[in-house]
Amino acid sequence: MRRTTMARRDVSGSPVIPAIDVARGRTTKPAGIGGLSDPSDPVEVALHHRGQGAERVLMRILDPWEDRDSFLPLLRRMANLGVPLWVTVDNGVPGSAGDLAELLDLGAEAVGVFTASAERPSMLHHTSGRFGRDRVLGVMKVRRAGQGGWNVATRGGGTPVDARVWAAMLADLGAGLILPHSLDREGTGRGFDLELIQAMTEAVDARVAASGGCGTPRHLEAALARGAANVLVNRMLHEGACSLGEVTRHVRAGHTIADFPAGR
Repeated sequence: MRRTTMARRDVSGSPVIPAIDVARGRTTKPAGIGGLSDPSDPVEVALHHRGQGAERVLMRILDPWEDRDSFLPLLRRMANLGVPLWVTVDNGVPGSAGDLAELLDLGAEAVGVFTASAERPSMLHHTSGRFGRDRVLGVMKVRRAGQGGWNVATRGGGTPVDARVWAAMLADLGAGLILPHSLDREGTGRGFDLELIQAMTEAVDARVAASGGCGTPRHLEAALARGAANVLVNRMLHEGACSLGEVTRHVRAGHTIADFPAGR
């Protein structure tokens, strides 16, 4: 189903969402942002981005669910300081939908789980039914599979699954936003996989966020022009190459108000 991308952009502020990788309660690499007293404290990094105009921050938890005691206190700290969070957990599978509910009850604005999306998708359906579509992220790690194709990367491999088919299923299960993370572009700084973004927006009737490969503000513009509702930025902001405020001003200068209509 082809969706109308212009009607679904998230424009409650900057469409740019800073992403922070976290393991054992600390950032995986110290931030290169000037003026931080503890550049490995995810809370301080998130508060910096909030001060630069971030409407929300994506916290990507690299710990497995079995080590949840290492990241639940961090979520509580974030919530107590009023930082709106999208939270994804990369490794392992939650024991039940109640584990996802716990993240939301702690204050996460939305939650997604890489492995559970593929192995136990019913958890997303249950969570969406209880909390609403806007609080569920349909998260996928994807790799290119030939010209114009992408497969979902799952734990342990297995039968290849077309990413567009999987995205449509996640949307049907109740995910309000599809987040396909390009493993081919991850960490390269070469820009988002624009063909992937467009393919996702054409495959689902839900918002799509671009993830993996951003290196310059122009990459953000290109992703938005292809229909992304939000663009995730990690390395460029975390290393201090530019601030969120600078990036947002650049993006806004490249798009008129008509390019960012209200509504979803």
